[in-house]
Amino acid sequence: MSATTGRSDPTPRLKPPPAAPATQAGADGRRRQPRGDARRQQIIDAAIELFAERGFRGTGIAPLAERVGVSHPALLYYFGTKERLLLEVAAERERVESSLFDDKSDRMEWLHDLVRFNSRSPTLIRLYIVLAAENLDESDPLHSFFVNRYKLARQLMSHMLRVEQRAGTVGPDADIAQLSREILATLLGLEMQWLIDPDSVDLVTSVDGYIDGLRQRLNPNPHE
Repeated sequence: MSATTGRSDPTPRLKPPPAAPATQAGADGRRRQPRGDARRQQIIDAAIELFAERGFRGTGIAPLAERVGVSHPALLYYFGTKERLLLEVAAERERVESSLFDDKSDRMEWLHDLVRFNSRSPTLIRLYIVLAAENLDESDPLHSFFVNRYKLARQLMSHMLRVEQRAGTVGPDADIAQLSREILATLLGLEMQWLIDPDSVDLVTSVDGYIDGLRQRLNPNPHE
């Protein structure tokens, strides 16, 4: 799956998060040492956990520094502001997720791989649910990021459905735009139910069942 394959509709790819704000951090422009890289990653990992637990707004610099075992000034040395750290957290989440994109993501079977990945990453799933809820207004720091993220997700679903149409497994009259919204809404809704009540909702089984049923519903020749 590549944007350079020459196809008229290449698979949509994840886009980088918003550029970091102009705020400078003490570590900017300095040659990074392995120890500094490790500390920086440790801060990002701790921020992912705390933002997922308490949200960006509910997480102060002091508790985050305490979680990592550094001072408040030491944490700001690496990131300058909490807002910049937020963007670094978003970038880390996108980096991890981008590993899922390969040639299989052209077809609907890829959704089975996606849900298995997500079931092993509840903290990352919770992180984006919490952050999305905190960024509903246009003035919020990640509002445009989530607008673009969900737009890209719908484009990815549309692309997969068009590939399935060319393969003859989705009928030519299918409403691609509506189906793309449906698939995304179902995946997000099941993830929310799973996070809230994991004893009652098996994410993998629920998504597998939905995708299998969807394929049967959309197949123009279900008995073949």
